[in-house]
Amino acid sequence: MVKINFGCGQEKLEGWINVDLDASYRPEVVADLSANMPFQTACAGLMYSEDFIVQLDLDSAYLFLRECHRVLKPGGIIRLLTPDLEKLTRAYLYEPEWLVATWKQFVGIPLKTQSACEVFNLGIRLAGQFHYDRKTLTGILNECGFHAKEVNYRQSEAPELRGLDLRRPDESISMYFDCYRF
Repeated sequence: MVKINFGCGQEKLEGWINVDLDASYRPEVVADLSANMPFQTACAGLMYSEDFIVQLDLDSAYLFLRECHRVLKPGGIIRLLTPDLEKLTRAYLYEPEWLVATWKQFVGIPLKTQSACEVFNLGIRLAGQFHYDRKTLTGILNECGFHAKEVNYRQSEAPELRGLDLRRPDESISMYFDCYRF
């Protein structure tokens, strides 16, 4: 079964076709995923993408997901992780110390004010083009031909998708979805 890892960066998955725009990461395929994908229709059974879709503007995200639908076989699954705008907002409002500490530990970009306000602004500006909440993301996925099922960290009905997630829920603002092509 063909398995594709989109936006792999340094985190290449063994046994998967790793795809990234940056050739310095040495992926198997160098491609701009905001354009048409260099894969045949219905050639893949599984896909994985962690914190990549947030890097695309909204129009490019639609194109990416429509291309994922084209490349996935019917019944195929894409595991999709992305920052959760709701969780980021709640952390800013109700857990500012956690937000700052998590930023310092896992992001490492120095803060001038040491404030949750600065983390929120940097997170929005530097961490991507378009940030999603559950309702928006699941609506877009549905429009693009997927049934999105929110799942837990490193859990999946598909054994090959279990254990892949890098960002733990207690150390990040990620949301986790298995998206089934219909």
